[in-house]
Amino acid sequence: MTPEMALNEQLARRLLGSALDRLDRSLPEDRVNAVRIPIDEKTAPEIFRPETNADREIAWHVLEVLTDAGIGTIEYRRAARHGCREDRRPVFELSTAWSNEERLRSFYGRPRPGLKYSEEWRGVVQSSDLDDRAKAAISGLPLVITGRSATDVFSRLMSIRERYGRSESLHLREVSTRAFWGLSKVLDGRADLVAALLGLPECPYPTQPIHLNVYFAGVFSWMLFVENKTSYERAICDAHEALAHGRPSAYAGAALVFSSGFMGTSGRMRKPSGSRIFYCLDGVSRANEVASFEAAFYTDADVDTAFWGDLDHAGMAILSSLRTSFPFARAWEPGYAPMLAGLRAGEGHAPEEAKKSGQKPIATTGCPYADGFLIPALAKHGRFIDQE
Repeated sequence: MTPEMALNEQLARRLLGSALDRLDRSLPEDRVNAVRIPIDEKTAPEIFRPETNADREIAWHVLEVLTDAGIGTIEYRRAARHGCREDRRPVFELSTAWSNEERLRSFYGRPRPGLKYSEEWRGVVQSSDLDDRAKAAISGLPLVITGRSATDVFSRLMSIRERYGRSESLHLREVSTRAFWGLSKVLDGRADLVAALLGLPECPYPTQPIHLNVYFAGVFSWMLFVENKTSYERAICDAHEALAHGRPSAYAGAALVFSSGFMGTSGRMRKPSGSRIFYCLDGVSRANEVASFEAAFYTDADVDTAFWGDLDHAGMAILSSLRTSFPFARAWEPGYAPMLAGLRAGEGHAPEEAKKSGQKPIATTGCPYADGFLIPALAKHGRFIDQE
């Protein structure tokens, strides 16, 4: 990975952006202390809440490349005996050499105070032919692209108005790619800005839909969200065998849903434009359940919903988030009960053993079983058990 590639990573943008913010708030003659940004859950979720261990290692590699390039150093506020890198309270100390600061300001389009990009942005927005409401909304939401002036970026933003109304149906990242020199992520999290630009109540370009895998364990009557793919595959096999041989099953009537962790907790999941469902159909999982499932899934109807995942803080956080879309979602007791028994019997692993020490405890989910049994057990025993 080159230094330029590392600088373009979201982790680097977040840390170094915070460092530049501090520099912008002080005059050069007042800079007597080093600029030190904590590497923690807020500034480095890629390290403390990664989707995979590989994502965490890549994030640390980004910081190491920045260090090798002379942009800063990684320091630790606790000695090595206190555990892994995440547990030692790391910080990134920026090199405040003039040449290094200029390099970062040039790369991120962050001129020194007095020539702020945001001021240039407000100027070009106010001089445009947008109506006053759009100007008020957009002038405070500058789009920054490295090496591009505010005038050039705003001109490309305005080009979106010419595209709106065409018959071609596009996702938001496709719009971004076409408007901003092939860059697909410029409009991520900026749907409100696009809506204001077009004078619409909401952005007409959907974000990429969430992909869901669904298997019907008999006649559909409830939903079970499964966090991990291996456990999802095992649930399908067990449900298939039980139904094929006429045996009772804890999955009976369930639509088994795999949604890859937190992706399945997004509020847009229950909108047809926000998710795309892939059905696994066979002699047991039948196509005639699709209509009744979608009638329940893509409406505000109350539907019996359960969640089963890792017995850890992240699993409880997923359940809590899922309840924003499915208010009656509960922790699935047939899945969690054996895991809870194992925890009480001394099984399980310490968070740092699975590189989960960055997980933040959640006080409550709203589910009586999770709040009354699972969360207290996690707090009491201080160990986790993976779903598999």
